[in-house]
Amino acid sequence: MAVFSFGSCPSAAAQAKSPQGKPAQGRTAAEKTAPEKAAAEEPKLLTIGSKAPPLDIEHWISNGNGKFKPVTKFAPGKVYVVEFWATWCGPCIASMPTLAKTQAKYIDKGVQIISISDEDLETVQGFLETNVRSSKSDNADKEGGEKGAKEVAKAETAKKQTYAQLTSAYCLTTDPDASVSIDYMEASAQNGIPTSFIVGKTGQVEWIGHPTDLDEPLEQIVADKWDRAAFLVKFKKEQDHDSLMSKLGAKMRKGDTKGALAIIAEAKKSAEGDAATVKMLETLAFQVRVTPIFAKIEEGDVKEGIAELDEIINTATPGQKSELNMIKFKLLVESEEYDAASKALLVVAADKNIDADSINQLTWQIYEAAKDDAKFSKALVDAAATATEKALAASPKSGMILDTLAHLVHYQGKLDLAIDLETQAIENSDDSSDEGKKEMLMYLKELKKEKAGK
Repeated sequence: MAVFSFGSCPSAAAQAKSPQGKPAQGRTAAEKTAPEKAAAEEPKLLTIGSKAPPLDIEHWISNGNGKFKPVTKFAPGKVYVVEFWATWCGPCIASMPTLAKTQAKYIDKGVQIISISDEDLETVQGFLETNVRSSKSDNADKEGGEKGAKEVAKAETAKKQTYAQLTSAYCLTTDPDASVSIDYMEASAQNGIPTSFIVGKTGQVEWIGHPTDLDEPLEQIVADKWDRAAFLVKFKKEQDHDSLMSKLGAKMRKGDTKGALAIIAEAKKSAEGDAATVKMLETLAFQVRVTPIFAKIEEGDVKEGIAELDEIINTATPGQKSELNMIKFKLLVESEEYDAASKALLVVAADKNIDADSINQLTWQIYEAAKDDAKFSKALVDAAATATEKALAASPKSGMILDTLAHLVHYQGKLDLAIDLETQAIENSDDSSDEGKKEMLMYLKELKKEKAGK
């Protein structure tokens, strides 16, 4: 999966999916009656080294102040940056100054930047009329000396500049039928914008990434020093992961767990010998198996869902069992299956892979739910007290755990024990904040007042 350090937004194609994974627009009659061979024929990924598809852009809004003409086919010997953006995408807008500077830097070196939205022309033109947002550095304090004054002046200038003026340095376009986005973004399994494609002098895709990372690869490509093969090795692994996740998402939206697991099984065969990838795929398979079960429980089919979850727990790794037992407990509480939740909590408390602080967080939440509810499940409160005792045995000097146990036993009616535990909590309150220590002292005071009958 491609990770962009400067932030990205879901692409329009990724957004325009229904919960079932179909495009928001309906299929045509021809598509509905077409043979299913289209589904069987896996489209070839557009990747590094692929021939760049021609451009079929409907609206060319700016042209680099007259320096560029619309492009359909890529001219040999020239370099192009094909970038995808949208008016609603904050990181896309934040990248515009970088694109303008990059175009200015390479204007005389045969580089043309083409930025493409798939929104309607009116939406894009309306956005371009707005003023450029100033950056944090533009908001320099006027008392910051000469440098600060220059930054303030820069900010004032920026406020007067529109996005139309800013983006006039390169080719800003929009293609409402999204044909170019399909040919590039979907074809290369890219789900986030802004995304840039560098098309090199031979018409091949040389680089794909975030526009703020353009400079180094672009410089090397222009100078004929780019190592395409080395970048392909790195990028292909990320791209294969993105493609896999896209396919899994489509299967899961349709409720096809078996189909999703089959895709993962095939990926594991291809990754044989790559221990890290195989481990990642096994984790993914585990998540695919349990996700529909969680949904079933949350939708109210608790009994059947828990039974299916228990089957997976029985065959899971120790780490997976710990995670699932925690989730099982929380799901049972949310479903108000308190007797079953009580038993599940004791299983969690006995798990050596789950630390004392995690158990304490769970049991404190139970106390919070029970403290003002006289009808709250006694069985669950008793289980919480037992679980907290186990946590305390593992961490006997924890003031926070002692405090939780004091609250629980007081709820159970054991006033003297609560006073003793809260006294110990205060004596061992180094793991508590100053505010926490104050609350402990106040609680002990309340307990003693209750003991005195006041």
